[in-house]
Amino acid sequence: MMLNERNWNSLNKNLKKKKITVIDNFLKDQIAFTLQQRMVHTIEFDKIYNRYGSMLYNRSDNLTNQIATELEENIPCLKNSFVRAWAFIYDNKGAGVKLHADPSQVNINIWVTPNKSINNPQLNGLNIFNIKPPKNWTRKKWNTSPELVSRYIKTKNKKPFNIKYKYNRAVFFDGALFHASDETDMKEGIENQKVSYTMLFGRSLE
Repeated sequence: MMLNERNWNSLNKNLKKKKITVIDNFLKDQIAFTLQQRMVHTIEFDKIYNRYGSMLYNRSDNLTNQIATELEENIPCLKNSFVRAWAFIYDNKGAGVKLHADPSQVNINIWVTPNKSINNPQLNGLNIFNIKPPKNWTRKKWNTSPELVSRYIKTKNKKPFNIKYKYNRAVFFDGALFHASDETDMKEGIENQKVSYTMLFGRSLE
């Protein structure tokens, strides 16, 4: 078992209604620990960005496959829809993932670094805007142009829904909504670096 028991029917209803849903104590602690540790001790990343690195996972990764399978078995609207997953590890202080959208129907963002590692509890979270890219935008515009996205959001006068960082907290939301990480502010040391794990289900925007 990868996941803790919960009311899956209620979660399925929320996802079908496209509601942003936050669930705490989501993974078994050993699974959250494993996800955190393998990023903390990774030497080479798939991609290096400004202040964070990432690893891409699919069904060939046993741990990712088990989590995805369990989610698909418990949540009917996710059945047979897993696309891919990423793990991110951030510098202890610095910028996070910039404004973008994903080509997915459901994103699951999970934080796996313990709360004791947090330096500033007002940071390190996730901001989700209830707005999607215009239909005529290209992938480059909605996925790699944060300044353009920011200007567009301002024209719509949209305020973000901010979810605070918490260990083993999972955030379910429509991946096509614009979203971005908060600034990162964790305590010093590699074991305190923020690690997040993101899964994409279903396809949209493409």
